[in-house]
Amino acid sequence: MSTSPITALFRPINRMNRSLRLARIGNYGRRTLTSTSTVQGISKFPRLQHTIPESYNEVEVSTAEWSFVERLIPPKAIPKPKANPGEVTPSGWVAPSAVPGDYPYFVPRSASHMLPVYVKHEPIMSRFTTSVKKVEGDAFALGEELRQYLSEKFAPKHINLRVHEPHRMIQIKGEYLLEVKEFLISKGF
Repeated sequence: MSTSPITALFRPINRMNRSLRLARIGNYGRRTLTSTSTVQGISKFPRLQHTIPESYNEVEVSTAEWSFVERLIPPKAIPKPKANPGEVTPSGWVAPSAVPGDYPYFVPRSASHMLPVYVKHEPIMSRFTTSVKKVEGDAFALGEELRQYLSEKFAPKHINLRVHEPHRMIQIKGEYLLEVKEFLISKGF
């Protein structure tokens, strides 16, 4: 008679307590221990019957406290700052004053009302890339104006700039985060 390794493992348990047996569950070969007799000592406890009081059967809807709960729920979107167009707040944030149609291109703010200008650093290559994202309209015109602005600011240096129209993005080789933000704020974005 052949026995499986699991049955052989539980053989000492079966010898010690004859009421335990192995039961096969499903066709995956998983096994579990079950008892055919009453567990020792549980019959000594009195049988209890629990009834639910009638006061818990109904649900009370209270709208008086809802205003306090509403303050705890975080907003779904970041609220728009209360600032006039072009106004500078004490934190240094500048409210946008340009509207679509002022220029052949438009750069909207991100969901947090910040300019979509980012710097990516690749430490292995020691390379910085500045990106302007979410460019709408004529991205090539914005790219040329940005190249002229940066070329005047950093005169002998050649500005390596790439306009990626399908991704609505302009990439500049180098770390020009503050200069690009300064340019976009001067345009009113």
